[in-house]
Amino acid sequence: MEVKVNQIIVEKFNFETHLEAPKEVQPTIRVDINEVEPTEENQSIMKDGKIYKVEVPFELILPRFKIDGKISRLVQVVDFFGTATEIDKEVVRELSSPLISYIRRLTYEVTEIAFDEPGVDLNFEAN
Repeated sequence: MEVKVNQIIVEKFNFETHLEAPKEVQPTIRVDINEVEPTEENQSIMKDGKIYKVEVPFELILPRFKIDGKISRLVQVVDFFGTATEIDKEVVRELSSPLISYIRRLTYEVTEIAFDEPGVDLNFEAN
């Protein structure tokens, strides 16, 4: 399945160190795929396939800090005209993987600077 991708956008990235012991919170990393409707002047691009916004909202509370935010990207699945739920799970994993990598990279860099030591390397496992 051919996919055209746009630039990854960091819509929000928040980092906070803990002043108190963290509350028990379930970490969340979600992948949402929503169809994008083009404007009147951009209708012609839809002939190649549907366009979706892949979003990864997240919230992680770790022993020393908390991060939350949302990272996204627009993608066009070439010659695909179905709904987002019809996209194969492996394709969804491929579409979201670079966004997850951004979360890992941002977290590593920010914690390296904030704590003046090697950064925290997050290890995500897909469900």
